Amino acid sequence: MNKNIFRQTQIKRLNQIDITSKRAKEALILESFFDQHEVKNARKSAITMSHGFELDTAPIIQRLMENGKCVYVPRTLPERQMEFVEYNLNTPMQPKFQGILEPVGGNVVRPEALDLIIVPGLAYEVSNGYRLGFGGGYYDRYLKKTPASKIVLAFSEQIYSDPQWDVEPFDVPLEKIITEEGVQFER
Repeated sequence: MNKNIFRQTQIKRLNQIDITSKRAKEALILESFFDQHEVKNARKSAITMSHGFELDTAPIIQRLMENGKCVYVPRTLPERQMEFVEYNLNTPMQPKFQGILEPVGGNVVRPEALDLIIVPGLAYEVSNGYRLGFGGGYYDRYLKKTPASKIVLAFSEQIYSDPQWDVEPFDVPLEKIITEEGVQFER
């Protein structure tokens, strides 16, 4: 299926999850996530600032910081590139690409210095670990530059046994996919 059409279908599907179910699923996902060895061993973790229908990343960010981890959030750059900037509660933020909050200034981490990246997306397939992102290829470009563990936190409504969209040669497969039902894929 065409990626843009499938994106719209997925957004509608995710918007249909009621808030009570969403919060319950998020709690289970977080419990499983923080049990993973990649998370326990990571010193430098990269994660997006969520909005709307996405899994709420604020509790993850807070807990990572409480556990003494360095947290980095993305900032988009020209030519569909991105970088990750150190984040704390005083980091000035502004809405950018698709309304996602991005840091205004701050210290940029080198891709090879990251230990863990929590990768966002709309849909994931568990046969090879591919994702359908929001369009633009920002994450696929960045993921090729880093040896960091690439983990997805997703709702079961985002999981497919095989890709329902066109997988492109530049798409980067993920290493682990976690839902409210536990680990669904591991490379």
